[in-house]
Amino acid sequence: MTGGGVSSDANRKAGPAGRHVGLADQLGAEIRSSAYPVGSRFPTELELQQRFDVGRHTVREALKILTEQGLLGRRRKTGTVVLSQTPVSPYVHSLRDIKGLFDFANSTVLDIRHEGFASLPAGSLREFAGIEDKRWFRIAGLRSTRHDLAPLCWSEVMVPERFAPDKAAVRQGDRAVYQVVLDQFGLKLEYVEQNVTATRLPSQLAKVLNAETDGPALLVKRRYVAHTGATFEISHNLYPADRYSIHSVIRQRA
Repeated sequence: MTGGGVSSDANRKAGPAGRHVGLADQLGAEIRSSAYPVGSRFPTELELQQRFDVGRHTVREALKILTEQGLLGRRRKTGTVVLSQTPVSPYVHSLRDIKGLFDFANSTVLDIRHEGFASLPAGSLREFAGIEDKRWFRIAGLRSTRHDLAPLCWSEVMVPERFAPDKAAVRQGDRAVYQVVLDQFGLKLEYVEQNVTATRLPSQLAKVLNAETDGPALLVKRRYVAHTGATFEISHNLYPADRYSIHSVIRQRA
C-alpha cells in the first residue's frame, strides 16, 4: 500500500487529540476493502509511521483499536496479521436471574470439537467447594453468536459421569447441556455459582477465535447445582476480553 498522511476527512472527524481514531478508521476501511487480505501480514509500526507521517504513539493507539475490533492480531514470529474484515461486536450478557442463562443458551450455538470421559486434573475446580466427583463427561468447542455465527468464546462443559447426558440430545443443539441433564434426570435447577477472572488467551485458542495471541481474556466459570444439592455441571467459557461483558442489576434486599 502507498499513500500520504491520514485523510483530511479522518482528521476532521477525530480532531488533533484523536488522530489515532482517524488513522484507525482509515486502516479499517482499507481492511474491509480487501487491501489487506485475511491472514496476510499487516504493515509494521515503522512502516505506518512513515506512510502517514505520524508518531509512534498515534500508530500504536490506532492498532490497539483495530485489535480490539477483532480486525488485527499479533502472532509470534509473523508479527501483526489481519484476522477479519468485519469488526466483532461484544456480547452483552444481561444476568438478573436464571432466565438470563436460558437466554444465553438460546442466543448462542456450540460447535462441538471434543467430547468424551475424562478425569479432571487436581485443583481444576478449586473455585467451587464440596465437589467429590472424579470422572466427568467433557464437551468442548467453539461457541458463536446464533444470529451471525461470529466466534464468541471457547466453551468447555463438564458433567459428572453419574449425570452424563444423552449424546444425541446434546448434539442436536436446540438446548443447553444443563437443560438436557435437567430433563433427562428429572432435576430442578436450584442455583448457579459464577466466578469471573481475568487471564490471557493462549495461542491455540486465539487462532480458533480469530483473536490476538496472548491478548486479554475473561474466564467465566459456572457451577450448576440441583435441588438435591448435587453439582450436575461445571462450565468454563473463555472470551477475548473485548467480546463479552456482564450486565447485572443489584437490588437492596427487603
